[in-house]
Amino acid sequence: MIISDKRSETILNLVYDAAAEEELWSSVLTEIADLTRSQGGILFGQSLTASRVYFDYNGRLDEECNRVYQERHMQNVWSEHMEHQPVGRVVFSDDAVEMSALRATAFFDEVLRPQDVAHNSMIALAAKEDFRAAFNICRSSRQGAFGADEQKLFEWLVPHLRRSITLGFKLDSYQAMQRAAFEVLEQLSDAVMLLDRRARLLFANAAARALEESGALRLRQCVTTYSQPHSQRLAGLIRSALEGSAGGSMSMPGCIAGQHLTILVSSVRSKDMGRFSDLNMKDAAVLVFIIDPANHNSIPLARIMDAFGLTQAEARVALASSSGKTMFETAQLLGLSPNTIKTHLRRVFAKTATGRQAELARLMASIGTMRFPNDDR
Repeated sequence: MIISDKRSETILNLVYDAAAEEELWSSVLTEIADLTRSQGGILFGQSLTASRVYFDYNGRLDEECNRVYQERHMQNVWSEHMEHQPVGRVVFSDDAVEMSALRATAFFDEVLRPQDVAHNSMIALAAKEDFRAAFNICRSSRQGAFGADEQKLFEWLVPHLRRSITLGFKLDSYQAMQRAAFEVLEQLSDAVMLLDRRARLLFANAAARALEESGALRLRQCVTTYSQPHSQRLAGLIRSALEGSAGGSMSMPGCIAGQHLTILVSSVRSKDMGRFSDLNMKDAAVLVFIIDPANHNSIPLARIMDAFGLTQAEARVALASSSGKTMFETAQLLGLSPNTIKTHLRRVFAKTATGRQAELARLMASIGTMRFPNDDR
């Protein structure tokens, strides 16, 4: 089968575009079906052991028959034959199973016959353990079996299809990593903001947005505070970071009387620019952190108990003592005697491998840097 250079270029462009835009696989399948005078095609990734189809792209085949296939016929005479075939080999169904044997199966009656499919070209494009990504082009009985011309065409396409599907897997993994990076930032108890080279806000995590709701912070195009003097000081630190200095720190009153917010400003290092570029924030130039002690004081007791094997009473003492309170203040807060607090603290120090309240405070602070969806329940 001879195809023009223009037609082959069109198909290959479509194949490689599908790596980044997976919805194009349906167009790839119909284009190849038209080129081989076939009915349609399907590309799917599945595990026979798990009886699960992880993805499928349909090119002009019957969706209802596809549903029946996934529900009842993933194990069939064609799939059993393909389990033993190497990746990249072009297999014609007529060479794998005789038509008389195929017609005798429920798979034929419920999946193939209703959409008038009798012949199939099957190619495994990727395989790992029990997972397989497979490419099928189907013909009706009227269109007839595949021949030598189609064999050559599929063999020419196979390496391109394999490269595209592999690239697609890598892109999917990469995008999942990007999403995970955003999720980590969202879960931090400390506020995180990214600014561009003009000090405009690129990103603010959930903790930063909560500070804005409380009135401590203003997030518009830039980052300011409710206090003009503190806003001026913050603007100076940001300007300094943009000019190439390491950054700086400041504090300002928080929403809870007697507690201060600590603000850290840092320029984005050159080696980190690529990471933010990967997160679609290629102009990131300044990082702003705001540490709110109130967030760290609200660590769920269950998390501390699970981490160090503390009892509930010990966890309450550990959390109260780590906030800077004296032993007497902790006793008053929890309604316990100072001697009971001493006893609990000795056990807490032993279980957490700490020896002083300052060490315990640092440990509790490290636990409090992350929040989880059920922390507020």
